[in-house]
Amino acid sequence: MESDDSEGDQEKPIEDVYVASSYLSSSESVDSLEAYIEPEPEPCSKMKLYMQGLYSPGSGEICAKYIAMSASSVLRHPYYDYPAVVDPGIVIALKYPEPLKIYNDDGQDLYLDLCKQMNIIPIRIFHRGLLTEEIDLRFYGVNPAGVRAMSMALARNQTVRRLDLTSNFLDHLDATYHIGQMLGHQNALTELILSGCNIGCKFLRRVVNRLSTRVMDLLDLSGNKIKDEGFPSLTEQIFRGAVIKRLNLRRNDLTSDSLALLAEVLEFHNHTTHLDISWNKFYKTQGAIQLIRILRQSEVLVELNLSFTSLCVGVEIGALLRIKTLEVLDLSNNRLTTRAAKIIAKNLVLAKSLRILDLSFNPFIPQDALEILLSLKNEEIDKLEELRMDFIEVNKEFAQELKEIRELEFRKNTLITHGHVLRNYTLQSYDMKVIYLKQLVTLTSRKKKQQPDGFDILVYILDESKKRQTLEIPELQRIMKKAGAPIEDDFIIGISKSFPGPKTEAKLRPLNLDMLADYIHRIYPDKQPTPTPLETPPEPVKKKKKGGKKKKQ
Repeated sequence: MESDDSEGDQEKPIEDVYVASSYLSSSESVDSLEAYIEPEPEPCSKMKLYMQGLYSPGSGEICAKYIAMSASSVLRHPYYDYPAVVDPGIVIALKYPEPLKIYNDDGQDLYLDLCKQMNIIPIRIFHRGLLTEEIDLRFYGVNPAGVRAMSMALARNQTVRRLDLTSNFLDHLDATYHIGQMLGHQNALTELILSGCNIGCKFLRRVVNRLSTRVMDLLDLSGNKIKDEGFPSLTEQIFRGAVIKRLNLRRNDLTSDSLALLAEVLEFHNHTTHLDISWNKFYKTQGAIQLIRILRQSEVLVELNLSFTSLCVGVEIGALLRIKTLEVLDLSNNRLTTRAAKIIAKNLVLAKSLRILDLSFNPFIPQDALEILLSLKNEEIDKLEELRMDFIEVNKEFAQELKEIRELEFRKNTLITHGHVLRNYTLQSYDMKVIYLKQLVTLTSRKKKQQPDGFDILVYILDESKKRQTLEIPELQRIMKKAGAPIEDDFIIGISKSFPGPKTEAKLRPLNLDMLADYIHRIYPDKQPTPTPLETPPEPVKKKKKGGKKKKQ
């Protein structure tokens, strides 16, 4: 044992340890023996596959070392027996649904995948715009078939707030349907511009079908030919709770019936701040009156455009000026008369917030424009910045008052426009009787050189006026034709109406010769009738003298 201690510094082989352990006494515990037993080795990869039933060692016969044997298209090595082919996913495909692909909320990946599925070319501007607040596709020529992919990409987008599709023809069932479905989702879109998209009354219902749950800052449906037939689909959504702050309905062939319907809806759901219903046909005033009365109660209306609507109201204009929040009022190109001008001049002081008032192209007379202008002398109307009266004729007094008003301290920055300034002169009135008479003289004077006898129509009329009272139209035509100056039908009708004689069975009255002669004496005082030759007295008969001288035988 001492030798063992002396050689302790040297490493002993493991075999000696096992040998020494065989001479241990029986008194030692079994636990000390178990400490020297090695753990079982981990099975190899082939053994693992064999235990799973995925590997077979084969017959054990070994052929040549490197010989490949072909069985169909599968190559087998003589040393190895490969496991069976694992299921590539057929069972999962048949028993379980396809796992859904999760897209980001921006919709970019979804848009590209949808375009790939639909075999259409994606719009690069739209794809990039999904990460911005505004997508501008005005006049882009968007294919209606691609609107489906665009709408689905915008359905969950929380970035885009404004979508402009101006002048892209979307008169397609599928396109309008998907736009309406997109509005039904909770996205960030608050401004939708569909101006000039030719939607029409047929497809408008599909666009606004799910609008009742949204709050829109702007909805532009101008130039879509909605007409009275399609307008109820929009008012129905407003009645159900849709909030549209800026509503543009210009150029939609709406009539007064649509105005009456809009008035009924706004009476209970009036959240509109900007309303544009210009370029429509409001010939009947009843619908316009109903709408104005409802708008009078509004506490949020800021801008109202009623231009090019053939509007013809009077007292109701004063109700518009009483809206406390109204800042812009456009009444241009309508049929407002003197009565409306007086109401505007009287109630302009009540428009506390009005900044712009446009009255251009209305049939006002110069005095109407002057009354409206004089109301601006009131210092209480200090917020008015623009008063437009383009193409409304004014007089000299208006020009003088305008010069004085512009010199006022609170009117230095006020813009006032007007039309042509009339001068103080009177137009000379023409008597058609004189014109027709002079035309007769002109026509006959051209042929004087060809008339050796010197025919004069005026002298002829004076001569005939002494003999009779009327001159038949056919006779006048024969006389003028004989004189070498035939007259046209328009001239005959005009002279017959200017110098009318008594009524006859003929269509045209004969000429009154007395009236003609009177005008000839006024215009041509030197003209005299042909003098009649004096009658020579008969020669006196000589009386024979009684008796007489006797003849010389």
